[in-house]
Amino acid sequence: MTKARLSSLSRRTAHFALAALLTLSSTRAAWAGPFDLDDTADPSAAADKPTAAAPPIVTVHARTYTLAECLALADRNHPNLWAARARLASVHGQLQEAKWLPYWQWSANATFGVLPPISGTAAYTSSSAQILNLSYLDGLAPFFHFDISGVVPLYTFGKIEAGRTAAEAQVRVFEWDLERNRQQTRMDVRRAYFGLMLAHDARYLVDDIGSKLDNAIAAMTKKLDKGDPSVEEVDKWRLEFFKTEITARSGDVDKGERYATAALRFMTGVQSSFEIPDVPLKRPDVPLTSAVRYLGAARLFRPEVNMSRSGVAARKAQVDLARARLFPDIGIGLGGSYSTGPSATIQNNAWVVDPFNRFGYAAALGLRWGLDLMPSQARIEQAEANLEEARANERLALGGIGVEVENAYGTALEAKNREEAWDSAEKKAKTWISSAQDAIDLGTKDERALLEPLRVYVNARVSHLYALLDYNIAMSELARVSGWDSAAPSGE
Repeated sequence: MTKARLSSLSRRTAHFALAALLTLSSTRAAWAGPFDLDDTADPSAAADKPTAAAPPIVTVHARTYTLAECLALADRNHPNLWAARARLASVHGQLQEAKWLPYWQWSANATFGVLPPISGTAAYTSSSAQILNLSYLDGLAPFFHFDISGVVPLYTFGKIEAGRTAAEAQVRVFEWDLERNRQQTRMDVRRAYFGLMLAHDARYLVDDIGSKLDNAIAAMTKKLDKGDPSVEEVDKWRLEFFKTEITARSGDVDKGERYATAALRFMTGVQSSFEIPDVPLKRPDVPLTSAVRYLGAARLFRPEVNMSRSGVAARKAQVDLARARLFPDIGIGLGGSYSTGPSATIQNNAWVVDPFNRFGYAAALGLRWGLDLMPSQARIEQAEANLEEARANERLALGGIGVEVENAYGTALEAKNREEAWDSAEKKAKTWISSAQDAIDLGTKDERALLEPLRVYVNARVSHLYALLDYNIAMSELARVSGWDSAAPSGE
């Protein structure tokens, strides 16, 4: 092979590997990672005060959180889940209102005031002229009146039961809404967590390739110093340029790590030092089973499906309630009244209602019937239309999740096959690098022989990392769309 061909091959190798690293750092590794807080004393400040002893160097190590701990913290602290819990608490209050409201149709009134002297009977009163005299203020006395009334329902033709059933179904809707937000939050945490693991692996890859390039540059420098005719200065420049570009682009990994760390802190609520275990990204620890199992799980556990079912139950109860309003309410009416006015003469006539001095109570069986029959029939038609809409939404949810599960399953299967292929390619590239390094150590080849296997290795390693990330995220998404949370990778 001629030197010109070697130079062209080296140039293509450097550009290809650099492009692979750039793609890794700028597109997929935009998730953040760990950092330590180092509080170090300023040596110049200590020099200004000779009598002061330099404080010791204190290193605050970040707390390490596993994926399971991150998920538990997100379940407890994520704002979306707090909002969903608040909505659930609100509908629980509405359920309690529906349970108690029919039995608390009571009202009470109380009146306080003063009265002038009032004497006489219903047929004749000697104080009427005095009452009309506004200047008459002598003999004013206090006056008090209190009354209470209510109805105890006995039979409402199903209104109470229908209202309670609708409220209970609404509670179930919001319970599944909380679960829907929870599963989406857990998916976001998993995506950030696996992305952070990818960023760590990318950093190790940059350091590994940088170390190999440093060794190659150092060996080539020695050969040039010795005047070895097999190498040229331009070959060393190519290696140095390649190393400089990798170092420059490694800053993108730092930026991504900080971004992802902020995202994980926000979702978990951890505001102190944050770190994840320093382990490589690997295949999911849960197997990819048949699509039928995920479809069955989705019909049972998917929150949207259960929300639709609860919505249908609520709409059915509203139809029953609308129909029950065509019929009367039967109940017992209870009431009591007490009035006292010392300045008014007590009336002992049973046929005269004494507004100032009286006490009485009553209980009666009654019937209350709203005769708005045509508007009630219109409300029934509205409720039936809403029920039909809820049933259509249920069918849509069942069909839609089938499409989502099939799509997520296909994505996971493709990622699995791709990961296995790139894993094999990475192992072969490592073998190639070892073979080239052995040849260099034996002196049969020079350092330029590392460029081609390094290019292949970087491409294979980056592609394998992508496949691992896609595989873990695809399995997590498959667990979300099927509602089968235990089918997601544990990250261990």
